[in-house]
Amino acid sequence: MDREYGASRRIARGAAILAAAAIFVKILSAIYRVPFQNIAGDEGFYIYQQVYPIYGIIIVLATYGFPAGISSMMAPHDKGGRSQKELMTASLLWVSIFGLFGFLLLYMGAEEIALLMNDSKLVPLIEVTAFSMLLLPLVSCVRGFYQSSGYMLPTAFSQTIEQIVRVSVILIGSFILVEKGSSLYEVGEGAMKGSIYGGIAATFILLYFVMKDRDEYFPLRWPSSEVFIQAGRILLFQGLAFCLSNMYILLLQLIDSFQLYAALVDQGIIPHDAKILKGTYDRGQPLVQVGLVITTSMALSVVPVLSSLKKRGSFEELKNMCQLIIKISIIIGLAAAVGLAAILSSVNVMLFKDDQGQAALTIISLLIVFASVAVTSATILQTLGRIRVSVIIICLSVGLKAVMNPLLIADSGILGAAWSSLLATSVAAVALLAVLSGELSGKLMSLRQLSVMAMAVLAMFGALIGYTMIFSALFEGYLESRWLSAIHALSAVLLGVVVYLPILVKMKLFSHEELQLVPFGDRLVRLLPHENN
Repeated sequence: MDREYGASRRIARGAAILAAAAIFVKILSAIYRVPFQNIAGDEGFYIYQQVYPIYGIIIVLATYGFPAGISSMMAPHDKGGRSQKELMTASLLWVSIFGLFGFLLLYMGAEEIALLMNDSKLVPLIEVTAFSMLLLPLVSCVRGFYQSSGYMLPTAFSQTIEQIVRVSVILIGSFILVEKGSSLYEVGEGAMKGSIYGGIAATFILLYFVMKDRDEYFPLRWPSSEVFIQAGRILLFQGLAFCLSNMYILLLQLIDSFQLYAALVDQGIIPHDAKILKGTYDRGQPLVQVGLVITTSMALSVVPVLSSLKKRGSFEELKNMCQLIIKISIIIGLAAAVGLAAILSSVNVMLFKDDQGQAALTIISLLIVFASVAVTSATILQTLGRIRVSVIIICLSVGLKAVMNPLLIADSGILGAAWSSLLATSVAAVALLAVLSGELSGKLMSLRQLSVMAMAVLAMFGALIGYTMIFSALFEGYLESRWLSAIHALSAVLLGVVVYLPILVKMKLFSHEELQLVPFGDRLVRLLPHENN
């Protein structure tokens, strides 16, 4: 009993370490693109963002997909035992095959991929990105091995160091190259090399742990054909499917990489201007990513409780917990989306120096609420064992984006691309919520709860618009100053929180017990109205 309790505590502690590292990595991954855009400009940002989704997908595979699949296979077996060693070898073989195939596909097909993007100068960036595939086998397998025993430090530490090295090389290298007068494509290639250096750093960190434990756990054993086939089936289907929700936004970005710039040029826009337009459109990506990190991290912080309830068979508690997770994702996603849309001009100037692309970025900001609900719902369904249906819905949503993009871009340019993303994510969110509601045999939210949310977000929006009008009257032309724009944006965020949260809590959208489960809930409890005896 004590041993089981100790193991549970170790796994819970490891999950907390891994979650903290994941949040840090995601936030850093979003915010570094702001100084990069400031260094390279919108055209340089376009160049980098054309290829980044490919690299991002590789990172998701190395961080979530393959390690999760390997961990699930190895966890039931004795640590360092024969079965585990066979599974480890089989996993290493399968991921090596996948990595080598991916490398050859990207490296040898770089010219074709660049031509599909309608920009042959992207070839060197794609070739550099291909080398990330060669780091995939070792990184994925070692992370998966340690995660199977609840020891999350190697994964968390390697992720953190990888991101710090990567971001440092990208920003310092880009600054040096721009100062030297290098072309923006050379700057983009240097940025992608920074990603490779980050991967190499993660590899060395993981090798340190391997060398430390090599005698006890890592003498590999050649797998039987049965084990080899089993490992391949789990890795290539379950592993890939499990990380698809983490790839969702990257897949939408990848569609834009292939379609948006090419469509703008086909409309007769000169290539230089089309690149700047695409770079302006890409400003929305870090904004969405930060919004998603905040939203999904808060909502999914209680998913481990969900897994525990499922194992115990506590259906009613499970249903209540799912309702709470969805409620959190909608509340925070709605506030982030509407709040950002209300103060976007100031945020745009504060981060990117000017307010170009305002209309498209406003639509992109609204994507946060639908994307957060879609990602959260898909993760819950996967936890409940409904992996296939969540994969189908996400794939259909990405396909819908690919179909709508050419039609809407031809009519409205980058605004059309923004609308296609918003429509695709809204369809995914509604479909996933419908499936989840059916799975739980009941409504996820009541009409009263939705009404309270609507009232709170309208009050927040009105307060932000009113504050912006007052600020504009006091500081005429404030959008010409980054400092004044920053003061307005940051103070508006504080105002939004002060207006929004108390309404939700005072109107009893959360119970006392629910608030205790979420981060900072002990402080929010104080806002609950006191019952009269």
